[in-house]
Amino acid sequence: MFGLLKNLLFRKKQKPLTERDLNGRNHVGYPTMQLSDEIDKLIEPQFKSIKPVIKMYKETLFFKWGPSVINDKLSDEQLAKLSGRNLQMVYLLLFRDMLRHIAEIVELKNEPANWPDIFAQEVLDNCQMLGDADDMDIAKKQALFASEQRYCIDIPIDDKHPENTEIPDWAVPLAELIMLPADMIYKCHRPLLVAITARKKRR
Repeated sequence: MFGLLKNLLFRKKQKPLTERDLNGRNHVGYPTMQLSDEIDKLIEPQFKSIKPVIKMYKETLFFKWGPSVINDKLSDEQLAKLSGRNLQMVYLLLFRDMLRHIAEIVELKNEPANWPDIFAQEVLDNCQMLGDADDMDIAKKQALFASEQRYCIDIPIDDKHPENTEIPDWAVPLAELIMLPADMIYKCHRPLLVAITARKKRR
């Protein structure tokens, strides 16, 4: 299930980890697992009705596409410089957007209308995502987290001619935080949201 992350975190000690492996574990694996664990803690008591949808999104983005894209696209030097807090923020912003989309088509009992934002704020606080004194990107992340913008996923992806896909502006600052091309962020997020919203509308 965890794919690349599982290999990094739970590899047997027969082979010594390379520097890239260590950076992948420390800057991708551990931050991702912390974020995932904090989300799981909130899901169980409060959001059981949408747990399957959350699980699908989280496991695909956090444990498959995200790490795979990072591993393919980042050089050794970039991976060494990658901030685990920045990675968590990008994941959380995408996750919150998914919840915002769900909130438009699914009404949760006993939850306020802005429950996706409350959920994301709890996760942010529990992970202490903005608490590192030497974090150079705090102001940028604070501004991104404060945004009420819902990420547009209306632009279709042209798989046969990727260069023809127009990448929305919202993907750019997220991609910059983790040194990825902006199209990779959009091409990870959109297909999952299309699948989720299509499934929820059929219910």
